[in-house]
Amino acid sequence: MQKTFYHGITAGALSALACIVYSNAYNGAMMTDFSKVVSIGGIIGSCIFGCVLASLGYYFFAKKVTSNTDVWFNIIFLILTFASFVGPFSATLPLDMESPELFAGLTIPMHIFPILFWLATKPLFFKSENSNRIF
Repeated sequence: MQKTFYHGITAGALSALACIVYSNAYNGAMMTDFSKVVSIGGIIGSCIFGCVLASLGYYFFAKKVTSNTDVWFNIIFLILTFASFVGPFSATLPLDMESPELFAGLTIPMHIFPILFWLATKPLFFKSENSNRIF
């Protein structure tokens, strides 16, 4: 359980860092400012919360499903990630916000970073049973 929790914290912190860098780069390139809607604290909190929740979900899912746990969990995590795209598309922005059409371009990639970093850091915490196999 402890390894699972540290995996979530690490993936969340790395994805939060990537989201902040992406946000600054996007806002600079597009000359926008969505800081009223997407704050740094919100980015950090949502990334860490999402990855820790995913890790805890994986821990309990692995207890129930003993075969192909990684495959099934990754599919579920991917479906939930795509389902989270509804939020940015349905968000109601303040009326004084400039270029609201660029909001989805900022936030949709941020929804992908947590799953990417969760999958990328998993081998650091858990040894795969197929680590010696190429195919």
